[in-house]
Amino acid sequence: MELVGLPPEFLKSLEKAENDKFKVVLRSHHVSPILELCKVGSTRKSVAVAYGRRCEANLSVLEKLIQLRHKLARLLGYPNYAEYAIDRRMAKSSTKVFEFLEKLSGSLTESASKELSLLKELKRKEEGDPFGIEDLPYYVKKIKEHQFDLDFGVVKQYFPINLVLSGIFKICQDLFGLRFEEVVGSEVWHQDVQLFSVFDLSSGELMGYFYIDIYSREGKYDHTCVVALQNGSWINSTRQIPVALLISQLQKEVDGRPGLLRFSEVVNLLHEFGHVVHHICNRAPFARFSGLRLDPDFVEIPSLILENWCYESSSLKLISGFHEDITKPIDDEICKSLKRWRCSFSALKLKQEILYCLFDQIIHSTENVDMIGLFKHLHSKVMLGLPMLEGTNPASCFPRTAIGYEATCYSRIWSEVFAADIFAMKFHDDISNQNTGIHFRNKVLAPGGAKDPLEILSDFLGREPSIQAFVDSKAHSV
Repeated sequence: MELVGLPPEFLKSLEKAENDKFKVVLRSHHVSPILELCKVGSTRKSVAVAYGRRCEANLSVLEKLIQLRHKLARLLGYPNYAEYAIDRRMAKSSTKVFEFLEKLSGSLTESASKELSLLKELKRKEEGDPFGIEDLPYYVKKIKEHQFDLDFGVVKQYFPINLVLSGIFKICQDLFGLRFEEVVGSEVWHQDVQLFSVFDLSSGELMGYFYIDIYSREGKYDHTCVVALQNGSWINSTRQIPVALLISQLQKEVDGRPGLLRFSEVVNLLHEFGHVVHHICNRAPFARFSGLRLDPDFVEIPSLILENWCYESSSLKLISGFHEDITKPIDDEICKSLKRWRCSFSALKLKQEILYCLFDQIIHSTENVDMIGLFKHLHSKVMLGLPMLEGTNPASCFPRTAIGYEATCYSRIWSEVFAADIFAMKFHDDISNQNTGIHFRNKVLAPGGAKDPLEILSDFLGREPSIQAFVDSKAHSV
């Protein structure tokens, strides 16, 4: 009874304890389904609390790490670690990051408040008060399912891997003025790997090469990413050709039939191919600034812009076709639903991400912070009065602040905001305009790390980037 709402296949995957209860591991592949699908509020809360207080010893470890980071920053002449981490990035300063996050959070308050009211009302009808932060995944999913007649199992039937890939190629070739040709008979490390050459469509110039290694196999690296095998550069008046590798773990065949992609995998594949195009089109003169050796605040922006082509009917039809008859693309109603679904009930969730970013920024710009007290304060302030779960351990909630993203958790939202601005201003009205695409290729992709990213975007837009297009997209989230 405690796990009512969870699908049978999920329950079958759980181990049994001696008392015949199910064992739930405090990892996302167990926790996320329970928070999204379990109908029992007390179960959702107990799992959320346990997940939020795991590894309590890490709080003291994080505090020590932050002390050492501040010490490092001072030795290098910076007042705190945040200023050191951000100094060479597009944002330039911790103050700029705070301004960005606060302004964005404030702009989302109206939309987030509407979302929260609807979520509270739904819980009141189903389970009664109060509404807690642990209820957010379950009720957002419930409302979105009610709002949209979207069966992602059906949607998947329209995305055979080879068709999606050929559609992505066509979108990028037509948009950016490129030509892709498979290099047949090339020496590769596995029979499933393909090598392609890239030419400029108008001049015929060879611009680069890329390998595609997208099918799963035992022992293979299990992340989807792009690896720069060789950066482009000029050496003694000769162009060194860039080479990239797109790697993923997709199922080539299932029960003897070609593999199908979930819609999220389609979006991810187009995103990563955006990095391939960026790598190939980067014309920076030195390898140090070429390939994907770019400002981390900037490197994701072109790929995030390209994700929009997964939500526009004309381009979505290019990468889709019913698996039993690929001449039948996905229909218009599904296309419209996917586009509305994308931003539906997203303001409150984004507020939660901003909360994490503010926490990260404060602990890395101020010394001797009471982390639990800070988390409580920020949670109530940013999340419209929703309190944090009692007993939650901030160190377990923010793994990115420990290793890899310290003082830079804001970067993903930063990139999404400016990607939305560029798409709305330059591509929204005509996503197949090659003149705009080539202008983007020359102005945004070609300079690489040899030019200041803010200058690159401002030059392309004709003004400084703005948060308004992103905020507007969330304003219609309810």
